[in-house]
Amino acid sequence: MFARFRDDSLYLPGPAATPGTDAPLNQAPARSLNLSDGRRLSWCETGHRHGFPVIYFHSQAGSRLEAELLHDAALAAGFRIIAVDRPGIGGSDFKKMHGHSDFAPDVAALLDHLDIDRAGALGWDGGATFALAFSHRFPQRVAFATLLAPVAGRPAAQRRLSLRLLSAVVSGFVYARQRLRGSRIEQCLARLRESLCYADRKQFDNPLIYRLLVRDAAEAVRQGGRGVAQDSVLSLADWDFAPIAITAPVDVWRGGADTLSAICHVRVLQETLPNVTLHSVPGQGHFFFAGSSTDIFRHARQLLKA
Repeated sequence: MFARFRDDSLYLPGPAATPGTDAPLNQAPARSLNLSDGRRLSWCETGHRHGFPVIYFHSQAGSRLEAELLHDAALAAGFRIIAVDRPGIGGSDFKKMHGHSDFAPDVAALLDHLDIDRAGALGWDGGATFALAFSHRFPQRVAFATLLAPVAGRPAAQRRLSLRLLSAVVSGFVYARQRLRGSRIEQCLARLRESLCYADRKQFDNPLIYRLLVRDAAEAVRQGGRGVAQDSVLSLADWDFAPIAITAPVDVWRGGADTLSAICHVRVLQETLPNVTLHSVPGQGHFFFAGSSTDIFRHARQLLKA
């Protein structure tokens, strides 16, 4: 799954293994940008260093490190993955966000810094809505939007009182839970594994993937739990943008056996987005892309050629 370091790869060789331990993964080095308001924005890059750029929006309980799962396929397909930590997560400084669109200017500033005019938007799980929000806010900068196993809210026009009440309750619960999560990451992952389909449990049992997920969860709460808590609450929030105005083609990929990304989330996207295509991966779950995301990048390449 993890490619050997090559001149066209954005990975750096990992540190030497300590005797008696597993060999370390190659790791994408963290980078940072000082934004105009003084905050630090953290990101990393995987895939092909000269490839077509794709902004990766991580899950609501993860960090930029998730992009390492996409490295091999992106490298082979000629895509440069730019994975950005949202506020309060990983190395990015916290700021209060009132909606998904509040993060879009940070991403635009990073693209300016990297001298990139146009890129793809790729979001997994709760990151899918942030990818859509960026596509709405900066349509001229988005070539395509790809959503993997999306866990999405809904447009404000479809808001329900019950959802707002649930969001308020979850907010308090998540903030309390994330305070303790850093010391119980492996226990949390063990409980998560029990709720997954067979295909996802097989992914968890891969030592390389499991160790990456542990690192990713630890990185997400490196500054404490409020960044992940804010992200988790926003994953239930109404959208603060009009999906009908998104002009980029949107592709939704979901494993047919996924127990985390409910089919109702996909139906909301189908009903509200003007240019959406659904791809179902039979027998696979929430982490379907970890083993192979070749088809995802092959389709993205076709969109660029169209």
